[in-house]
Amino acid sequence: MAFDRSSWPAQSGGRRDAIAAEIDAEAASFWQAAVTRLAREINLGWWLAGWLPWAVAVGLVGTFAMLYTRLRGGHPGLVWTGIALALAAGAIVAWRRSRDRFETAASARVRLEEALGLKARLTAASAGVGSWPDRPAPDGLVWPVRWRWQRPAAWAAVVAALLVIAARLPVADARSARRHAIERPTDARVVDSWLDELAREQAVDERSIERVRQRIAELMERPDDKWYEHASLEAAGTLKEQTAADLRELAENLAKAEQAAAKLREMTDAVPQKLREALAKDLKLAALALELGDFRPPADLAEMLRGIQGRDLGRLTPGECRGLCKKLKENRESLRKALAESPEFALDGVAMLGEDGVAMPGEGGVQRGRGDAELTLGAENDLGTKRKERVTQPLDPERAAPDELLAVVEGEHEIDKEAYTGPQAGGTAKKGDGGSAVQVDNLLPGEQAAVRRFFTE
Repeated sequence: MAFDRSSWPAQSGGRRDAIAAEIDAEAASFWQAAVTRLAREINLGWWLAGWLPWAVAVGLVGTFAMLYTRLRGGHPGLVWTGIALALAAGAIVAWRRSRDRFETAASARVRLEEALGLKARLTAASAGVGSWPDRPAPDGLVWPVRWRWQRPAAWAAVVAALLVIAARLPVADARSARRHAIERPTDARVVDSWLDELAREQAVDERSIERVRQRIAELMERPDDKWYEHASLEAAGTLKEQTAADLRELAENLAKAEQAAAKLREMTDAVPQKLREALAKDLKLAALALELGDFRPPADLAEMLRGIQGRDLGRLTPGECRGLCKKLKENRESLRKALAESPEFALDGVAMLGEDGVAMPGEGGVQRGRGDAELTLGAENDLGTKRKERVTQPLDPERAAPDELLAVVEGEHEIDKEAYTGPQAGGTAKKGDGGSAVQVDNLLPGEQAAVRRFFTE
């Protein structure tokens, strides 16, 4: 809104001067704010002109860095921090480079005077020489500069969209894919599955399982591309064989301890002292083997076995033997259950007490099953044949039945080397002398004449 001071009504001089001073103050504030705004807009434009290219470059590089970091399994927060620091550094560099082009208040005032046609009135008023021009109407104010914000805003939106896509796009972890592309050797995985089942069934002590897991971890510390080298495969195979042997030894010791405890439970006062001492010794040795083995029984059974170590095992009460047999049987069944689904390992070769009513060989009693002793190292080789390979007792030749074997004689045939054998197949009728034909045919006279004519004609 413009004011025409010549049209003011006649008033007292003091009142008029006060109103004029107030109007001049408002005009001065308006024009100074306009000059400051113009200078800031021009300076901001110069700064953006130097910073936006840098920001676009940082955004593009940050997009690829974000994707690479996520593919490698890194933390995206580090990338965001790097982008922020790079943008801040670019802002400082752009401000220092464009500072020489910044508009001062005086130069912005001149630019505003030129655009509005004020002919240095603003400069004079700021110097105190003249009065400030009246405040122009809103539609009459022609601003010297105009923002073209579409292009920089579009670039900023594109870069921001790329960064958001790089941060939100689902990607696969390259390290995980490479880590799972090569599986551990079969023997290591088999042993690990045994340990998982043993831990689930609580068949052995946890510390024994952890020791084997530590050995597997030591084998797998090598780079995964070297897991299938000969040395690694051999080490894994050795670990599997040793673990299987230790578990089989644990099963055998459990069976021996259970058998000895069961026999002690059935003992009466009429049993000889030597037999009682022998069974007590067997139980003591089996308990000691369970305690010193690589795979030890669970904590409750181990505590029970340690509790009877210092006692006279031959004096155990039937109740104590019954409780010990129960714990040993439970541990044996949990061990069998844990390894039942493993085709590489079975306990079929370990004789157990109480399976199908059959006792271990050589330990028969009144209620025993088979009581024969295993005297062979291999499987049974009696195929049920009726052929007699040897004579079990002397036979009387006069009472021998037809087709009955009397004796087996080991000898060689007697061959007369001087006896005439006749011509051999493919041989000669007689030996020839040196330089003579080996075979001479006797021809008839007519045949000799025919041969003579053939070679002479």
